[in-house]
Amino acid sequence: MKKLRIVSILIFALLLSACNTKESFRVLNKGIASDSAIKDVYAPSNDNDEKNKYQALNYDEQKAIWISYIELADFLSGGDEASFKSKFSQALDSVKASGFNTVYVHVRAFGDAYYDSGVYPKALIISSDFDPLEIMTELSHKQGISFHAWINPFRCMSYENMETIDDSFQTKKWFDQNKNILKSVPDNTNYWLNPAYDEVLKLINSGVKEIVENYEVDGIHFDDYFFPTPDESFDREEFEKSGESSLSDYRISRINKMVSGVYKTIKDINKSVLFGLSPQGNIKNDYASQFADVKKWCAEEGFCDYIAPQVYYGYESVCPYDETIKTWSDMCKDSSVRLVIGLGEYKILSEEEFISTKGIIANMINDAKKLDCYSGVAIYNYKNLFAADEENAERVMAEKELIEKAIK
Repeated sequence: MKKLRIVSILIFALLLSACNTKESFRVLNKGIASDSAIKDVYAPSNDNDEKNKYQALNYDEQKAIWISYIELADFLSGGDEASFKSKFSQALDSVKASGFNTVYVHVRAFGDAYYDSGVYPKALIISSDFDPLEIMTELSHKQGISFHAWINPFRCMSYENMETIDDSFQTKKWFDQNKNILKSVPDNTNYWLNPAYDEVLKLINSGVKEIVENYEVDGIHFDDYFFPTPDESFDREEFEKSGESSLSDYRISRINKMVSGVYKTIKDINKSVLFGLSPQGNIKNDYASQFADVKKWCAEEGFCDYIAPQVYYGYESVCPYDETIKTWSDMCKDSSVRLVIGLGEYKILSEEEFISTKGIIANMINDAKKLDCYSGVAIYNYKNLFAADEENAERVMAEKELIEKAIK
């Protein structure tokens, strides 16, 4: 029996070693998906010193749906755990039946946690004593669906809600101190963390760390809320103390420090967990208003595993869809960063080209598949595709059927 155990351990070690290459990202079947569901799963193997031994479930071709805090409010509206489980399970049934294999789900949208956190206060909408994130990861994996925890790193609550936070949380302490580290911005009701401060970057890292250490998430996902505002007064004081010659370069360097720090935090805990960034599709805007160094993120290691630009533009847009996705593909072609094209399905009810062109999202999926660096698509968002109101149900259903054919 002892010899058999030794042989088994050696075989297992050889299997892990064979998997540990970028060219053959695979994951062992842990009983959470059928063979057909994991046939194109990718993930690098864990090192022995990693803190979380969970082997993340990720797919070579992401077919993703964003599930925002807006949908979570609907799912949590029943108030109890059983109701939440039922509603989230139904959502996953719809996602899987339509051919999707990945969900990006809000776990912290306004500096509030949809999980048990020692770093951030619990989301105010959670009225019962249960952990939504633990439930969501478990239910997702039972369906063979990859779960990426979606975070807005700098956005916090409104003034009224900040006042309700327990004084023990760091964001509340900064709010009470009324210092530059937590600030409001023009024409926005929310408070925002100031990237100029290392304390802020440490807080963001701590929040990511506790998720990756304590939950079986398959990825951490940041969307396009990178720098809080282009308003020069937001961090003028900190910039002038920095010695940098350009405010833009200073802000870009701060966001790069945040992004690379989060990447390292994740990989130090579990290399199989992916880090994804979803900047605006308009590259000029990424630099001018978000100070997001997307060219560096696409070209260099140490920032992200995949990039999912929000190419929410029509073919006739000032940023034509086909030209824009080609530019993103060219930016990624000589790197290991995977490209997932984000699509704005919600526009089929709000923008003329999308309204009048049946199958426009399906066409966009098919065009994305022709890219040199194609690794998937992501649809914004769940509610627009699966929970349309009665008035728009027919139009959405027609589009959904064509999307299902395109992604399969």
